[in-house]
Amino acid sequence: MAGGKETPRQKMIGMMYMVLTALLALNVSNSVLEKFAIIDDTLLKLIAEGQNKNENKLAGILNSTSQDPGVLEAKEKAKKVRELTKATIAYIDEVKNKMRTEPDGKAIEGEALVTNTHRAEELMLDSQKPEVGQGYEKKLNEHVAELNKIMGLKTPFPKLTRTAKDYDQFKQNTNQLSKNFLQFQFEQTPTMGAIATLSQMQTEILEYEVTALDTLNAVAEGVQVKFDKVVPMVRAETNTLVAGQEYTADLFIAGATDAESEMFYNGTPVKVEKDALTGIKMGKIKFRTSGGTYDKNGIAEASYKVKINIKGKPYEETIRYKVARPVAKFESESASTLYLDCGNEMSVSVQGLTESSGISLTAPADQGKIIPQGSGKFVLIPTRPQMDVRVLVNGTQIEVKPFKAKAVPMPVAKLMVGNGEYNVKSGIPPGTSIVRFVPDISDETFKRQNAKDAGYRVTQMTLQITGKTPITLTSGTIELSKYGLRPGDSFSIYNVQVVRSTWDPNDNDQKPVNAKLEGVYVMGK
Repeated sequence: MAGGKETPRQKMIGMMYMVLTALLALNVSNSVLEKFAIIDDTLLKLIAEGQNKNENKLAGILNSTSQDPGVLEAKEKAKKVRELTKATIAYIDEVKNKMRTEPDGKAIEGEALVTNTHRAEELMLDSQKPEVGQGYEKKLNEHVAELNKIMGLKTPFPKLTRTAKDYDQFKQNTNQLSKNFLQFQFEQTPTMGAIATLSQMQTEILEYEVTALDTLNAVAEGVQVKFDKVVPMVRAETNTLVAGQEYTADLFIAGATDAESEMFYNGTPVKVEKDALTGIKMGKIKFRTSGGTYDKNGIAEASYKVKINIKGKPYEETIRYKVARPVAKFESESASTLYLDCGNEMSVSVQGLTESSGISLTAPADQGKIIPQGSGKFVLIPTRPQMDVRVLVNGTQIEVKPFKAKAVPMPVAKLMVGNGEYNVKSGIPPGTSIVRFVPDISDETFKRQNAKDAGYRVTQMTLQITGKTPITLTSGTIELSKYGLRPGDSFSIYNVQVVRSTWDPNDNDQKPVNAKLEGVYVMGK
């Protein structure tokens, strides 16, 4: 074999091949020639191994992160060498297939192939149709010429179309010295022997490739950074998920170097620290994301540039990521509608934001005010029918949420007699000393959601006992015993002034309520 260093196994195969070729020249019986089938099977395994090894060699060269012009050139050459070799190997496989097929298209298989003594010779040395044989020889010469053109080595690769004089074993064999390449390879050669000959040629082509790729790899390694730390890494699509959501990630091996380095984020140096867990030097990047042009799914594309300088060479990359349009979620019993001049308590969160302390709300001063109550908690006090609430995350506006505000429920008048309500049919029971005129709210939702704003009370009203002078009271309590009321007497209440409690302490629970309350009541008999 030519080219790179041969393994002991390859040397053994080559020697067996040469011995059998010599025996073939001596017209030894077919029982010996059958051994070519065994050699060909072994050669095919060598070819498969060689293909895989050379693919790995190519991958190693292409994985070089160096931007050195010499390395970039080596990468391109390596790809060309691999493509050239694969193409030639495939071409020889086609020639093999033709040897396994009779001129009429019938396949030659099994024992018939092993003992066939004519097909290969007829195919490769056909003077009437020399295309296959001459094409094969031409392909080998072109392969070497193209390989030498790609590599440009001081010592070029020798030709593959060698004749008897190129082998020590045949230099003194006068029967072989006069033969050309095709005659030397295929004259009086059984088909299985010819197929093994082609497989042997494929191994030599792969050895040429090994030499070429090793030469190019040496160029790439000359400027490569040696990675002295290797750790398993996981690149997850997201690190925060909802229970039941599918977790997706890529697991891979990452290499790092302990060499001195400088790291940059968008051109700005970043702090480099050694990770306590892995011992790898890492640059610390931290910035606030901002929105952009969101697509129909609320996703915006974003990116930043990083650079690491090692041994005076820059390694640069553009890191792309996605920003989801932040959507604020307001939580309360009635998050979409507020009550005017009331403290409407809200819990605010933003999808994808695990920390709520950076959330803030603002609103135009003429529409009301917002009072923070802790991380993600606020009280909205609207003074207009609409309140436009700006939601900000760390000072950046993400959304404007409009809220409708409606007036507080108007109270209705109730006269409470003891623990019960005034009964129109029976009137106020005899002996009752005190009754209370109260403003009552029937809206249970308002009373529950805005308990601090739902405390209504009377601050002044007029008591008119039939036939007597009107009396001004400063509360809703009426002490009947003071006024000498007898069964059948009646009284009325009007000019009632009502205030309510408020969430806002600045109002001192004295918020006037524009409610018209009045009533006429009779003492029972």
